[in-house]
Amino acid sequence: MLRIALIVSICFSFFLLNCKPPQTQSQKVNSLSRISETKTIKVGYIVFPPCVVKDLQNQTLSGHNIATIEEIAKEAGWKIEYVETTWATFSAGLSTGEFDVSIAPTFVTVPRALSVSFTRPLFYAGNSAIVKKADNRFATIQSIDQPNVTVAVTDGEAGHEYAKTNFKQAKLIVHSGADQSLTFQDVLTGRADIALGDAYVTAQFAKQHPDQITDLFSSAPYNLTPVSWAVKSEDTALLQFLDSSIEALESQGRLLEFEKTAGAHWLHIKKEWEVF
Repeated sequence: MLRIALIVSICFSFFLLNCKPPQTQSQKVNSLSRISETKTIKVGYIVFPPCVVKDLQNQTLSGHNIATIEEIAKEAGWKIEYVETTWATFSAGLSTGEFDVSIAPTFVTVPRALSVSFTRPLFYAGNSAIVKKADNRFATIQSIDQPNVTVAVTDGEAGHEYAKTNFKQAKLIVHSGADQSLTFQDVLTGRADIALGDAYVTAQFAKQHPDQITDLFSSAPYNLTPVSWAVKSEDTALLQFLDSSIEALESQGRLLEFEKTAGAHWLHIKKEWEVF
C-alpha cells in the first residue's frame, strides 16, 4: 500500500508540474518579442512608386517607405525579410503571419480598420479618376454611379473600396494585383468609361497620355485619407514601437528627407513650434 501511495503521489506531482493552464492572449509571445529575439522582421510590400520601387533586373527595392523601414530596422539592430503582397491579400498576409508589418501605403478606412491595426499616418493622399479626353459626363464623384457606366478598379485598392460602398448602379471591372495602370488602360481601350485610382498614380498616368485622357479630380482629389502601414489587430506592442519610431523620424525631418530623395510630394499636417 505504501508503494502504491508513493507512485500515486509521484504521478500527481508530475501532473501538476506539466499540466499548465492555457495561455491568455497577454501571455502569448507577441510579435515584437519574437522579432527582437530573432533580430529579423518580415515586411510585406506592394510595388507602388515612389513609396516602393522594384528594380526588375536585380529585384532590389527602393522608395521612401523602404528607406523608412530600413532605417527603423537598422537602429533596432534587425534584418529585414521582404515579402511581396497585393492590395487584396495584405490583410490575410498579416493575420496568417506571412509578414509582421505591411509597409504598403494603405489608405486608412473603417472597413480595413476592422481587420488590421494602422500605424500613425505617414502622409495624406486622395483619389482621382481617369476618363477619355472628350468625356464630360462626370462633374462629381457621385455622378459616376449610373446604370450605363462601367468603372475599372484595382482589387482591394481604396478606389475599389469606395466604389463598393458608394456605387449601387455602375458596373465594376475589378483587376487583381497591384498595378493600377491596368484599370486606366481599360479607359484607353474603351472597355471602361472611367477608372478609379490613387491621385498620385492617376497624375503620373495623365502625364504619359496628355492627349488621350483627363485626370478628372486632379485639382481636388476626393476621399482625402491618411496613409499608414498596418499590423495585425492584436500586435499592440509592435504597433506602439512602429508609431514611436515613425514619430521620431518625422520629428527629426527624416521622413521628408526620404520622400524628397524619392521624388514624392505628399500632403502633411503643418506643425509649428512656438517659443514662449
